[in-house]
Amino acid sequence: MTSRRSSVSWVALVALALAGCGGGVDDAAGGAGGGPGGGGGEPNGEPTFYADVLPILQRSCLHCHSEGRIGGFSLATYEQARAQAGIIAAVTADGRMPPWHAVDTDVCQPQRPWLDDARLSDAEKATLRAWADTDAPEGDPADGPGDYQLPPTGLADPDLELEPANPSIVEGDVDQFTCVVYDPGLDADVFVEALNFEAGNAKVAHHALVFRVDRADAEALSGGDERFECFGAPGPDLIHAWAPGQTALELPPTVGMPLSPDQVIVVQMHYHPTGTSAEQDTSKIQLRFAAAEPEWEFTIALPGNASSAPQLLAGPNDGAEPEFTIPAGAEDHVERMVFEVPQLPADLPVLVVGTHMHYVGVDARFWIERPNPDVGEPAEECLVHTPAWDFNWQRGYQFDASIDDLPKLSGGDLLRLECHYDNSLKNPFVVQALEDQGLSAPQVVTLGEETLDEMCLGAIGFLVPHF
Repeated sequence: MTSRRSSVSWVALVALALAGCGGGVDDAAGGAGGGPGGGGGEPNGEPTFYADVLPILQRSCLHCHSEGRIGGFSLATYEQARAQAGIIAAVTADGRMPPWHAVDTDVCQPQRPWLDDARLSDAEKATLRAWADTDAPEGDPADGPGDYQLPPTGLADPDLELEPANPSIVEGDVDQFTCVVYDPGLDADVFVEALNFEAGNAKVAHHALVFRVDRADAEALSGGDERFECFGAPGPDLIHAWAPGQTALELPPTVGMPLSPDQVIVVQMHYHPTGTSAEQDTSKIQLRFAAAEPEWEFTIALPGNASSAPQLLAGPNDGAEPEFTIPAGAEDHVERMVFEVPQLPADLPVLVVGTHMHYVGVDARFWIERPNPDVGEPAEECLVHTPAWDFNWQRGYQFDASIDDLPKLSGGDLLRLECHYDNSLKNPFVVQALEDQGLSAPQVVTLGEETLDEMCLGAIGFLVPHF
């Protein structure tokens, strides 16, 4: 089997360059144009639960809204769904449910569909509204879609499950950054085709970054212990990122992430203590390995969080130099950033994209600007727009397209970010965050890792040829 080091060195360099090496480019307005998607019309006749509503619930709702799942209540039976008929119609009509925040807007229409897109069509929303408005008739069970099998919460058929020997203790009133070492104990090189991170305690787990780290480096950082304090990244090879709402990473059949016996997995956990109680967290990792060497390697970069020019662009509240500062009480503060893609030995297909902010954030957009597009490529291509940002429902969005049809990154391309913030009491997330800290008035917010700080990040998972 070819050594995993064949291409990982320049993969790491690309990831680092995208995350922190921008060019001195000017602030050009941009973003792909377009409008909202969706289609379909009003349902024909009076919809019933079994014939019309249950198929929608099974496809898009029951994986969360079943007994013991994260939704908090079940919609699996007629009686359960009928009791919530009005709420179902309301929260699906305005897009709050199912939680899917990458949407088509006037300034962003991604050119490819999303894998496992949970959004309802206009026709499905109209069906749910008509069912609620006609007193939620049951219909004939024989007209139903048949038995429903809940999907697993983690990976199907993992080859390896890892958890720490001892829990992390999360206490006090200051955010904690703890690195936890997970040792796969491999005796041969493998390629990871799927990875799932399962947070053990949702009360305190803010987010997690999953790194592939050389064993010797991890031992030097940890002193041989299972966990150690780590404000910064424990290494350059980020392979997964988790935040509330994130699902398992399932790579296409010809894509993998190399992992060798001389490496371990280190998870940087960002914990947000409750301030009132000591909590324990035992988070788990599941891995599934590819049967053969892949054609492509997958890695992740997180461009953003620029604190100064040239990556951070000038804003309306800045002084002589660009400054990432959100004034207390500001209702529509905007920060813009730009990052230049370094020169590459090959174009990089983009598989997964996402955005990340904290509680003050309300809207984020991430797009490519190509000074020298190839034939058939747009000069500007919007990757993702999350105009109703919700910290509690974050995830990466994977394109449902062949590798040949994925958007490409080329040397000299610009990655642009635009993040909007509401730092006023009109933002319920700000109100909650202030209450958690014993505060009642908005504070000046700056760039940082803590919950009451802010971020403006794009996530981009790209593919590199495996040599």
